[in-house]
Amino acid sequence: MKHDAASVDRNGLYVDVVDTWAGFRALKPAWERLLALDPESTVFLSWDWLARAFRDNAFRWSVLVVREAEDAQEVMCILPLKYRVHWSRSQEEFHTEIEAGGRLLWSEYTGFLCHPSFEAQGLEAVAVKLAQLPWTRLSMRYVAQERRAKMFVDAMERRGCVGAFREYRINNGETDNLVCPQVSLPDDFETYLNEQVSANRRQKWHRFQRQRIGSGQVRFEVADAHSAEADITALLDLWMGRWEEEKGTASALKAAGNYGDVLMAAQAQGDLYLPLLRSEDRTLGALGHVVDRARGRVHFIIAGRDVAARDPFIGAALHFHSIKWAIENGMTLYDFCHGNEAYKYSFGAEDREVQYFVLRRKRYNPHLAFDSIGTGEALRRVEGFLKDGKTERAAQGCAQLARLLS
Repeated sequence: MKHDAASVDRNGLYVDVVDTWAGFRALKPAWERLLALDPESTVFLSWDWLARAFRDNAFRWSVLVVREAEDAQEVMCILPLKYRVHWSRSQEEFHTEIEAGGRLLWSEYTGFLCHPSFEAQGLEAVAVKLAQLPWTRLSMRYVAQERRAKMFVDAMERRGCVGAFREYRINNGETDNLVCPQVSLPDDFETYLNEQVSANRRQKWHRFQRQRIGSGQVRFEVADAHSAEADITALLDLWMGRWEEEKGTASALKAAGNYGDVLMAAQAQGDLYLPLLRSEDRTLGALGHVVDRARGRVHFIIAGRDVAARDPFIGAALHFHSIKWAIENGMTLYDFCHGNEAYKYSFGAEDREVQYFVLRRKRYNPHLAFDSIGTGEALRRVEGFLKDGKTERAAQGCAQLARLLS
């Protein structure tokens, strides 16, 4: 199900929609060159990372690609997208909703890849193309590029859309999930402890090192290629032990599965750092990270802790151990990622905000409501309607798809 061929914007830039695995693979060399040039890139926008999201999710993604000429080898801008099918009760039909492509793999950060010399032109070209494509709602969450997000929303509003930047809070509104506390790392760990951590916190770490590590009561281990799968499972089991009752089994299992996919993706491309704290054969705690070596960043993803373990410093010890590893391996940033939970600031973290915006068209257009890329998913939804006895809704959905394909 291929989208329309490349279009040309008013600046003469060519914008193509790539939505096949072969097309995505062909993009890799140009994608990697653009990634290296873009000062606002992240590991979550790399070709390798998104390949793991796209490979097993046919017809749920596309990539908008901007070039100076139709046959140009170099790429000026890239926007990965994720598609979902929504049943509109008000219009009684299927609608296409679009999100950031990296969310197929629960990426911590999303956004655009842009050549620094063509940022404005590239974003404008992407907006022109998107305005022509069928969808009813476009949202991007966790965009770590404030300027680009605003430029893009402005460009879309000039093309008949209404945009809004949203808040995103969790834990009954207590946690702002668009705030990402981050620790800038110096050249050595002792400097970090002396300059960025309180004396009380520093003393607790040194005491833990002497009394618990030095005595052999507990030890740090790190997952490797042979143990990674088992260690990820151990981490997720600990996480479930803490959150299953609070979140409910079904929700907790779904979240654990998503975390597992992220950590396995990181392991597959050599970007996993997973330290564990163990006492004999018992795992007391573990942390999962995605390491961005090209940019010197360590992204903390998930923590697990044995709820029966008495030592309250287990989680902190694992973070101090991870920060020490990051500094010794030349990293410049330890990223606690989403959420301004209080404990993160005890490690010297400072806030960085990310963006969440939603776009809709000013006027409903039935010809721009549903993208045929979602036909398969829509048919599965029709099957579900029939199983649930919603025959009228199933008939309406079939009629819409018949009109689309005729």
